[in-house]
Amino acid sequence: MITNHSTAARRFFDWTVIRWSRNTRVDGLWVGVFVGRQEKEILGRLVEALVQIKTYDPYRYRRVLREIERILAYLLPGHSAVWLPALKRCVVDPRFILSASPQLIASAIVHEATHAALNRRHIGYAEPLRERVEKVCMHQELAFALKIPDGDQLRESIRIRLASATSDWLSDAALRERRINGEFEMARHANIPGWVMGAIQSIRERTLSRQR
Repeated sequence: MITNHSTAARRFFDWTVIRWSRNTRVDGLWVGVFVGRQEKEILGRLVEALVQIKTYDPYRYRRVLREIERILAYLLPGHSAVWLPALKRCVVDPRFILSASPQLIASAIVHEATHAALNRRHIGYAEPLRERVEKVCMHQELAFALKIPDGDQLRESIRIRLASATSDWLSDAALRERRINGEFEMARHANIPGWVMGAIQSIRERTLSRQR
């Protein structure tokens, strides 16, 4: 998944996040966590996922090192992982990291590194192209999973996602709905009252309505 991160306010916030993240380097790749709890465990699981790629798929590991400048664990609305082209960064949701196997986390990193490679070749993420782009990335995940000795479960999960990656599922409207739902999930995770998120959503809807 690709998202934008280009405004000045977002860049300043990003600088703050990077400055105060718990981080390490793996073969020169910056890996960090900005969550506030279980940061050591999350960081360790990210490093373990990178070791999985390096051990079983050196080719795709070189792509990860070449394409990604930073991997950051940070809460995401509606996605397990995203690629931020402007920052050359893979962001992975800590809830996903804590619940997934190292193999599945590794697969997500392979997916986002493929987005990065396609983006560098000026292959965009507009709605008409989105299904094809996502399937290319998932096929790269599957190629990685085929190299793992005990990767049957991972391979099956990728095949299921490939079958469900339709243009309707990846439309602008569907992505927007998942992002909104994801924001409410993030609010619950952070113990933000539902009425606050409801008020924010109402303001957003009124703003979008005026813009139309």
